[in-house]
Amino acid sequence: AKDDNEKQQHLEFDLKKDKSKFGAQIVEQGVARINGRLSKLTAASLLDYINGYLEEALTTKVEDMSLEEIYKQQSYFADVQGKLNRRDMLLPLEESPTVQTALWELLVKDSVLSDSVESILGDSAQLYELGALISDPGSERQLLHADYNYQPDFQPDIPPALTCFVALQDIDERMGPTTFLPSSATKEYHEEIAIGQQDEYGDGADTSELLSAAPNNLATLGTGDCSLYNPMTLHCGGANRSDKRRVIFYFSYKNKECNEKDWPLAYASLRSDLRARQLSLTEIQTIVADAEHNENENDN
Repeated sequence: AKDDNEKQQHLEFDLKKDKSKFGAQIVEQGVARINGRLSKLTAASLLDYINGYLEEALTTKVEDMSLEEIYKQQSYFADVQGKLNRRDMLLPLEESPTVQTALWELLVKDSVLSDSVESILGDSAQLYELGALISDPGSERQLLHADYNYQPDFQPDIPPALTCFVALQDIDERMGPTTFLPSSATKEYHEEIAIGQQDEYGDGADTSELLSAAPNNLATLGTGDCSLYNPMTLHCGGANRSDKRRVIFYFSYKNKECNEKDWPLAYASLRSDLRARQLSLTEIQTIVADAEHNENENDN
């Protein structure tokens, strides 16, 4: 067990690849806001696509699908905390030119995000999640949580994975933006939420002095802005008290040396066909770059 733990601890941060310094910020604080990564035009197109895909998901009957379609879709949705008016919808890759264009802008056209990911996870980082978080009016605030929890034999100093939330519209406070607690990817914080949460973040059943005193960042993002974070950082989606649907496009990469057994309470929100392929960051960049090239060829 000791040897396994030492292996998990030797995840390394590559300062040379961290040209924007966001990687260093994430290693230290657990989250970084990175503005203007997706164009407003692509954000609007992706928002329309996700809303249409959601409508399709809610009306499609399994008995009307072929076995191949069932395998690819299976299922449209992943589990999400606080299910009332809130959905975690899995997205396709090659089947959606809109998703590919968005990933091309985020990971190829501009290298800020990909450099940050590589500095922490390396260019062999494996695609772990791809989807959309959808919060409709009336959704309640989530409990404060981490996507991956500390375990006795899993306490890495360097993030084992990174998740990127991308705003597809301007998100104000009434729409229930995500709250992050910087520097909370620690054993102390994780043990605290296991005991109880204070009123602002939880259900008021217990009060935590540590959580009460913790600083927090409210991700009131503009269209195309991103939150790139360590999934072991404590966070929660807010209550949507507006009359607008809040949609976040997201993707995650993990260190290829880490397995799901390392964080047994987590489950990757990724379609089964993509999960089976174990695509690396470099492979995703190639796929979306080729798609963009072919799209430009067809336009000429």
